[in-house]
Amino acid sequence: MREAVASALAELSRRDERASDMARLALDTLAPEQDLQRLNQHIVQRFCWYELPVRFQNSPDDQLFAVRSLGHLFQLLQLYRYANVCSSPETTTLLKLYEKDHTAGLAMFERLMWESGVEPPDLPELTWGTAVGDVELSARRETAAALELAISLGDIRPGKRGWRPAQERFARSFLTNPDHRGLSRLDRVREERVRAWLSSSAHPHRQRLWPLVGQIIAGADVPRDAESAMAPLCRLLDLASEGIALTQIGYISPSVVRTLCEEFGWHGSPDPPRSETHATQIIALHQVLRSMRAVRRSGRRLELTRRGQQLREDPESLWQAATETLCRTGGIQQASAETLLGILLTRSPQGLGSHARRGDSDAESAERVLIESGWRPVEPPVPAGRHAAAHRRAAETASDQVRAMVMAVGWLLEALGLVVGDESVGRRELTPVGRAFAIACLHKSAVAPRAVV
Repeated sequence: MREAVASALAELSRRDERASDMARLALDTLAPEQDLQRLNQHIVQRFCWYELPVRFQNSPDDQLFAVRSLGHLFQLLQLYRYANVCSSPETTTLLKLYEKDHTAGLAMFERLMWESGVEPPDLPELTWGTAVGDVELSARRETAAALELAISLGDIRPGKRGWRPAQERFARSFLTNPDHRGLSRLDRVREERVRAWLSSSAHPHRQRLWPLVGQIIAGADVPRDAESAMAPLCRLLDLASEGIALTQIGYISPSVVRTLCEEFGWHGSPDPPRSETHATQIIALHQVLRSMRAVRRSGRRLELTRRGQQLREDPESLWQAATETLCRTGGIQQASAETLLGILLTRSPQGLGSHARRGDSDAESAERVLIESGWRPVEPPVPAGRHAAAHRRAAETASDQVRAMVMAVGWLLEALGLVVGDESVGRRELTPVGRAFAIACLHKSAVAPRAVV
C-alpha cells in the first residue's frame, strides 16, 4: 500500500511538485504513516469541510489548492469517491463561505455531512458524544465505514425517499451485532461511558457506586408493573389535559391537591392538606413533570405540552422519561438523586419491624456522602467571637439545602410507590419495581453523551 502511495506521489510530483508536497502533508494528516486502510469517506469529508478550514489558518486559495492536490492524489490511487469529495462544487463553496461567515460555514458543514449519509445517526439507544473515549471513537469510525459500504452497494440511497429510516436501521443493526464474546459495539460504548462516569474527578460522590457497576452498565428493562408505578403521574397529566387551576404564586389548587391525596391515600400535615406545600408527593410529581417538559404554566393554569400528551398516552414512554429525567438535572440536584439511589440500591435487606436497628435517616446519610465528597466545604470550627453565630448559620443553611435536595428525590420515590419502610431512621428499601427504576435512572445518567464544555 505504501508503495502505491509513493508511486502516486512521484507521478504527481512530475506534474506539479508543489501539489505533490501539499498532497503528502494532507495525506499524513488523514492517514498517519500513509495507512490507506484507515481512510473512509467520513474522514475525508471532515478533513475537507471542517479540519482544513478551521484548524489550518491558510487563505481560502491555499485551502482549495490543498484539497485539489489531495483529490489528484486520490485519482492516481483510484480512490475516486474520495477524489470526488475534494473536487466537488460543495467543497469549493464551503471553503469560500468560511472566510465570509464562519458560523454559516459550520452550519453548511453539518448539513453536507448529514446529507452524505456516512455521518452515523443518533439513535434512541445511543446519542454520539463530543467528548469520547477510544472505544466510542472506534465504534463511530467503524459505523461510518459500514455506512459508506452500504451506500456503495445501494442498500442506503441518500436523498431518496425513506433513506433516513434505512440508515438508522442499518446503524442500529451494525452497532448491536454481537461479537464472538456476545458483546456488541453498543455494549462496549456503554461500558466505557459508565466507567468514565464513575471515575469522574468532578463527581467524587460516584466512587461509592462502583459496587453497582455491572448493574449500571446493564440497565433495566421496563418492568411489568411500570404502569402501576406511573399511575400518579398519569393522573396528574389527565388533570392537566383539562387545565389545572394554579394559585397566584403557581401552586396546584387546593381542591386538586385534596383530590389526588384521597385517590392515592396520601397523608400530610395538616390532613387533609390545604395547599400543595402540605403534600410532598404532589410537590415531587409537579416538579418531575416540569423537568420532563410535560406540563407548562399558562397564566393561572397548568396545561399539557405536546410532549405531555404523548407521554400521557404511553405509560412505558412515561417510565422512560421519568428515569431519564431524575438523574439528568445537573449540579447538586443530580448528585443528590444519584447518591440516594446508590444508598438504597446497596442497602442489605433488613427487618422493618420495631426490633430493627435505628440509624440515620436516608437524607442524613446521603447528605453526609455529598459533604464528604466536597459538595459543601466543611467549615472549620469557630470557637468564639462575633462571627461565630454567622458561621454556624451559614453552615446550617448549606446543610439544609443539600438535605432538601435529597429529600425531594425521596418524595418522588414515595409518590410512585417505589420504596417501603421508614425513611426517618434509615430503614427504607426499594421495591422490585423501585430497584428497576433506580438502576434505569443511574444507567441513563451514566450512558448519556458527554460534551466538551
